[in-house]
Amino acid sequence: MRDPKRVLKKLLGSDTDIEPFDATGESLEQAVETFRDVAQCRKIRDFIKNSFGIDLAISPQTFYQLLEIGAINYIETTQRDLEVETVSLKDTRQPDDTVSIGNLNSVLRELYRDLQLLHERIHKDFPDALLLRDMRPELINRCLDFADRLETLHGKFFTGGKVRKIEKEFATLFPNSPNARPMQSKFLLVRNEMELYQSVLRTEKKWQALDLDLFAILRANDANDLRLLLKNAQEMGNRLWQIIYESSEIKKCLELLGIDFANIHPLFNNQIVPLSNH
Repeated sequence: MRDPKRVLKKLLGSDTDIEPFDATGESLEQAVETFRDVAQCRKIRDFIKNSFGIDLAISPQTFYQLLEIGAINYIETTQRDLEVETVSLKDTRQPDDTVSIGNLNSVLRELYRDLQLLHERIHKDFPDALLLRDMRPELINRCLDFADRLETLHGKFFTGGKVRKIEKEFATLFPNSPNARPMQSKFLLVRNEMELYQSVLRTEKKWQALDLDLFAILRANDANDLRLLLKNAQEMGNRLWQIIYESSEIKKCLELLGIDFANIHPLFNNQIVPLSNH
């Protein structure tokens, strides 16, 4: 970096005195890169919030609800005798305790894992999903009922009226899913596809504290938005780990900036920690 002081000034704003940062003796170039990671985390947070309605600058209350998820609640600590002890965060913290960067990373890691599994299942097991553009949680049982009724009618005489009634109702509920019709010849495929949506519903309930609407994400843009959410969640996690990794070399600069590893609030708050997004 040719002139880290100039870049740092641009990042912190013209009203911020950068001399205290220079006086630390720490690498300003490394500080610039880390501060850029902070700014990028904010950009990602805003994008995910605006695009998917999920705020990853999670509040203490939201994090406490997420402790119902075992992978987030239980952490392993190594004792002096090298014995590994498993600790429940729910037993050691209060609902209003601050959320640390490490806490947020554990959330991002588990969220990414679940979304990645779902993404892989769609593309490997249901690459030509019939009902993706219309599916909602309340329609799962309706589809199973349609399939059961059509199976009962299959091969029988004088059932045309009943079949047409089912087909009409099905077409009304799934106007954007022409490949699923006529359901009379595809009810087995539809029934099998419900396994996918049941797993989507389980994942959505698991993450209800984040108000994650997976069905809305899947309905939009042929499920490509799921890949976009995955990509951004992964990038935020990578940036956070980079901030932690670099912190040992620029502790004083981070303290001057106002970054607190025990509290993510300043990390995402431009009033507390002003940083340029450019």
